[in-house]
Amino acid sequence: MEVKLRYGADEIEVELPDGRVAFVAGPEEARGAGDLESRVAEALANPVGSPPLRRVAGKGKKVAIAVDDLTRSTPCRAILPKVLGELAEAGVREKDVKVIIALGTHRPMTDAEIVERYGEEVVSRVEVENHDAKSKGAVTLGKTPSGTPVIVNREFQSAEVKVAIGNVIPHLYAGWSGGAKSVQPGVSSEATTFSTHIAAARVPFEEILGKAENPIRRDMEDVARRVGLDFIVNTVLNGRGELVEAFAGDMVRAHREAVGLASGIFCPRIPSEADVVLVSSHPADIDYWQAVKGAVSASMAVKRGGTVILVTPCREGISPTHPDAERHGRHDLQEVERLVEDRAIQDLASAAFAMVQARVRRKAKLVIVSEGLSRRQCASLGAEKAGSVREALEVSEAVSGRQASIGVLTTSEVVPVIER
Repeated sequence: MEVKLRYGADEIEVELPDGRVAFVAGPEEARGAGDLESRVAEALANPVGSPPLRRVAGKGKKVAIAVDDLTRSTPCRAILPKVLGELAEAGVREKDVKVIIALGTHRPMTDAEIVERYGEEVVSRVEVENHDAKSKGAVTLGKTPSGTPVIVNREFQSAEVKVAIGNVIPHLYAGWSGGAKSVQPGVSSEATTFSTHIAAARVPFEEILGKAENPIRRDMEDVARRVGLDFIVNTVLNGRGELVEAFAGDMVRAHREAVGLASGIFCPRIPSEADVVLVSSHPADIDYWQAVKGAVSASMAVKRGGTVILVTPCREGISPTHPDAERHGRHDLQEVERLVEDRAIQDLASAAFAMVQARVRRKAKLVIVSEGLSRRQCASLGAEKAGSVREALEVSEAVSGRQASIGVLTTSEVVPVIER
């Protein structure tokens, strides 16, 4: 049986043994909406749980817009002009609008990447800048009920109107992306992000991934409320990257409506767990910090003691901004907890990453097929590197035998649901 998998911008063909393929799963079919701009305009005109943006904003007000970076599929280039148009209708001057790239703790985008992602029209009209999670100028706003320190981007917090643009897909730390996630971790400090990430990593990801109501999401929403997020614009895309629907309005109500649609697309049903699960990290391809999402999805579909095969380019290595992810990625859960307690890991986001990595390996052997990761780097993650999918399958046969069942996930952006 031949299966095609995305590998960065390319597509690779994988030949799997006949009779051993238990499932091939990806996003469920969903028709694209066609005219993206008109659907975004319709969402802005009919927001959920909020007055329209042109009424939320007002003449002379200063506005900050948090937008996703290049690690996300959000069609920011099409959305931003519509949002700017709404603000102009409200009497907001372009010089009073600032677009802040909600990097969280990701690397800054280059000038060329900014123009490519958001468009020359937007970049020439309003100021666009990278968020800096390490900034000493961040604003402290107390703590959430769970104890998370609320320390956020000063420019975003000081704006009179705060808008966030995002896309809704499953997310291992937040349940689903979008909504308040543009604020935390999007425009929050390292300390704030460390707090929610380590809390999420201490919970089995089966209890968070694909669940809109979870303690980590609530904490993120507590952060966003304290900051004063006024309005969101969220999209739901299909497996081809086409817009299915746009949602705008209240950060919780609009987000949950988006999740309701997205869950029917990104939670495919599979008949059972497989001995071996082959997964493409697409579109989380830039580095392993993103690609680990594929390993997490696969671990939810693999039998205990089986093998996860992750196919991913990772052209920027493990993580350009989190070196501790490579230093500690091979440790088990108890060792990571000990290192955190001893303060041997200062970067708690890396500690959270190492915990997630440990949970994947606790269930199954991890084999990585990647041009961007060396054997040494794969070993630092507690994984084995294979030069090809064929070689990875040979490794899996040594674990589960030559008749082992094989499952395939065509993307990292799914939560496989086992039919009972």
